[in-house]
Amino acid sequence: MNLSSLNRLRKELNNLEQLVRIKYCKEGPIKYISHLNLAQVFTRTLRRAGIPVVISNGFNPRFRVSFGPPLPLGISSTSEYLDIRIKEEIKVEELIERLNLELPQGLKILQAKIIPSSADSLAKVIDRASYVITLKIKEKPLDFENKNQEDELMELKQKIEKNNKIFLNLNAIIAEKQTKNGIKRVDIKPSILDVKLQNFNYPILKLNLQIRIGQQGNLNPRYAVKAWISNFTNKFDIVQICRDGLYVRGETVI
Repeated sequence: MNLSSLNRLRKELNNLEQLVRIKYCKEGPIKYISHLNLAQVFTRTLRRAGIPVVISNGFNPRFRVSFGPPLPLGISSTSEYLDIRIKEEIKVEELIERLNLELPQGLKILQAKIIPSSADSLAKVIDRASYVITLKIKEKPLDFENKNQEDELMELKQKIEKNNKIFLNLNAIIAEKQTKNGIKRVDIKPSILDVKLQNFNYPILKLNLQIRIGQQGNLNPRYAVKAWISNFTNKFDIVQICRDGLYVRGETVI
């Protein structure tokens, strides 16, 4: 086969390729596996499911699969994304079904969409993340038979909402990060976009935290939560942190 024919064949094969953007959740014990191990899980899953993934050229060929910003270890998510470049046309419904049959417990494909092959990578375009922060107040339980408790609950809710405003208006929000060279003090305020009270059912409260992410840096939400707690008079335990949204210029990825 001459060079001209080979180039024509490559072009025809490229025309059959599809770039599929996938939304999935990561919950339960599997939230404790690293981003690198997660990539290996998906590679094995794609092989078992028989998905015809495009393989890269070079000395170390790999599946053409790319992920969004890494999820911090131990944090669950209902809104993670990856892109898969597939050799041939495939219905997204079939792709979802085949992958979900092979994925381990805790990982599930929620949605898939074919996007233009020239689309920018997830890591390049995602610029915001939202988290649901579940906290528990560390105080003795209120006596709900006492009518005054309703007033106390209302006052506590107002204190939480007031603390959100004070927190966002701080000149700096300093977090202590553990590095190879010891503890480093970092101002994380530029990464924090918003924090709101989402739900309050004493002693549990849920906050919605919005932070910058992607090429601007990947702030671990734990630092923001600990800073929020240290700015409050009451004491809290962190019950759970869940990433519930990733965004591109304010719009959901899919």
